[in-house]
Amino acid sequence: MHGTRLLVVLALGAGLTMSGALAQAPEGAGLQLRVAPELAAVTPPAPKVIPLEVTINGARAGNWALLENEGVLYAPADAFDEWRLNRDPRIAPFAYRGQPWYPLSSLPGFSANFNPAEQALQLNFSSAAFATTHVGQAQEHLAVTAPLTSAFLNYDVNFQRSDQRGVAALNDLGALTELGLSGRYGVLTNTGVARNLSDEPNSPYAPSYVRLETTFTRDYPEMNASLRLGDSSTRTGAWGRNVYFGGVQWGRNFALSPGFITQPIPTIGGQSLAPSTVELYINDALRQTSQVPTGPFTIENLPQITGSGQARIVVRDILGRETVLTQDFFSHAALLRRGLADWSVEAGAVRRNLGLQSADYGERFASGLLRYGVTNDLTVETRAEYGEDTRGAGAGVSATLPLQLLGTVAFAGSHDDSVGRGAEWLAELEHWSLRHGFTVRTEHATREYRQIGQDPDQLAYRRQWLASYTYAMPDLGHLGVGYAKIDTYDRGTLLSYNANYSVRVTANATLTFSATHVGGDTRANSIGFSLIVPLDGRTTASAAMTHRSGQSDGYASVNKGLGIESGTGWRALTGHRAGENYGEGGFYYQGDRGLVTADASFSDQQQTMRLGAQGGVVLVDGEVFASRKVQDSFALVEVPGYPNVGVGFQSSVLTRTNAEGKALVPRLQAYRSNSIRLDPSELPISAELDTIELSVVPPNRSAVRVAFPVRAGRGALMRIVLDDGAPAPAGAEVALEGDSKEFFVARRGEAFVTGLKEKNRLRLTWQGRHCDFDVELPPGSPDEIPRESPYVCSGVSR
Repeated sequence: MHGTRLLVVLALGAGLTMSGALAQAPEGAGLQLRVAPELAAVTPPAPKVIPLEVTINGARAGNWALLENEGVLYAPADAFDEWRLNRDPRIAPFAYRGQPWYPLSSLPGFSANFNPAEQALQLNFSSAAFATTHVGQAQEHLAVTAPLTSAFLNYDVNFQRSDQRGVAALNDLGALTELGLSGRYGVLTNTGVARNLSDEPNSPYAPSYVRLETTFTRDYPEMNASLRLGDSSTRTGAWGRNVYFGGVQWGRNFALSPGFITQPIPTIGGQSLAPSTVELYINDALRQTSQVPTGPFTIENLPQITGSGQARIVVRDILGRETVLTQDFFSHAALLRRGLADWSVEAGAVRRNLGLQSADYGERFASGLLRYGVTNDLTVETRAEYGEDTRGAGAGVSATLPLQLLGTVAFAGSHDDSVGRGAEWLAELEHWSLRHGFTVRTEHATREYRQIGQDPDQLAYRRQWLASYTYAMPDLGHLGVGYAKIDTYDRGTLLSYNANYSVRVTANATLTFSATHVGGDTRANSIGFSLIVPLDGRTTASAAMTHRSGQSDGYASVNKGLGIESGTGWRALTGHRAGENYGEGGFYYQGDRGLVTADASFSDQQQTMRLGAQGGVVLVDGEVFASRKVQDSFALVEVPGYPNVGVGFQSSVLTRTNAEGKALVPRLQAYRSNSIRLDPSELPISAELDTIELSVVPPNRSAVRVAFPVRAGRGALMRIVLDDGAPAPAGAEVALEGDSKEFFVARRGEAFVTGLKEKNRLRLTWQGRHCDFDVELPPGSPDEIPRESPYVCSGVSR
């Protein structure tokens, strides 16, 4: 422990005064008082409170009153808290004037340097003296914006005409629709498909409308849970299967807390000797930059990472000193953090013939899934289902193994009224790192094994073997190989080998080779390549060729994709397929109210034309808006009095305000902070808004109001003179009666005042005096800025 000595001089009749410097003393010396030998018998001075400007490890800590007593420097408890110093609770405080004071010399690495000319004190401590700083992504629930009651209709209409040689032309008109109602209680949606609306006699479908899904969803963000009534699908663990059903489902929904990471993430940390910038690199890619104060720090809740790798921390302090730390890590999405539970329960009836019939429900059942993180390296799960004909249950374990491996094992049993008892078990081993990764999985089931929703005539696979391996070579490309073998009880054996290799051939172009061999009861081979070349903007060119069963197919294409804003896209393709020449082309236009498409394809035997339109219609707050498809949350933006102003995210413009200054902005992210921004270049010069950007946190698929505060009225440049004709003094305050906004006079007595109506009363104030005068604006548009002739201000002098 380093101490200090306080150098003092005894002035006759003046007592002790600080006139020296606080200098570092030898280890363990403490803060000692050095006086002249001839004055050794003098009585020690009383404690003294000294106001000082404090700097800690090079960072300004503000002005503090510290206590000096017998050469020892003390600080109050709140200073330790604000400076983030770990005060030793075993050290008894020194009481002075009813307040406890604690010695700074009790902390590791303490040293001090006093500057009497500036009454400044520089303190230094080792990093071990400071509390740990926790750096990470916030996971708190954001305050959700109150939703508006709204209704929306999404449509996707498609017309297709096919002309095939020797066959009558076939016309088909169909549509996908979604009707939704959202508000404070949740979201109700209904989807459906309409077929053969043109009543084409040659169509395989009769004119009909089939309901797809009807679901009411209510989210509980504070519980990370959602309730679903109606059509849904079951959640599965390692061994289950998804089943469409109609009924009720209640379960965890971590998506309600964006940024919440369920898997265990390694804690990575280090120490800084001074305020520093910390850069975190995951597998050589910069993932996070943070500012940390002096002392130890840990980086928690990193961006979600899966597999093994290396984290590198670069600590760069205010003096330019740089420290590099490295740490290996392993994490996987199949694991849950210690103490975290994921669960779902559902009950209802199995949905059959989805898309073919509107309401075909079969076996009634109930099921539940529970996953729990016992430790950061061990996650257990169990699942059970009980139906009218079939019952089953099982358990599984996922664990971190040596050599940065993840192992999973699961076992399940079933009892079916028709075939009796059955069983299934599986085991899986996988590893992923920056350079390579592999997966090996085996699964076995008895002939009698059944699950809810399984076709009674469909048997489980007897045995499955799956394996894959990938290797990334930074300069030479990526290699991947795979193997699959499936033994069935009634359909023989399927065996498959595949390999692919991708390499960059220019700065942007990628060339991929692939080969596949299918063995077992059915045999086939194929080999091919593809080339993808990104061009300017969103334009991409590609080409591919495949040879299989003695036949070669190939194509070349170029396309331009759509962006987030309004604009056009297109594609063109030509090639050879199944022994025929063929070609395709399309043109697409995306506006703020929807998307229209036109596609055409032709071959030696058939020509097809397709026309489509996608969009949405929204009813909110008593008004109807045409919009793009409403797939996420949306906002009703209000900018009263400002029509045709661009509205969107950041620099993008998604839509424009209507004649009333309102606009509907789609594509908001639920339960996240969304910044809605006006295009400042499209606002008139007279526009007065406190801000052009507001943030909202909407519920899922719901509407929220975003009202920009607008100060109404016109602006005018007016000249104000005093009684003697001299211009009003620069800096004089001008206010509009009934308005709290203040304006100021500039040079030549001119003032620019906004918020004016046709008739106005203004007040000018200068040096405690004021005068009132009336201003009447000539007729004109809000964008016109009149220059008003001089107004006389009586009663104010310069």
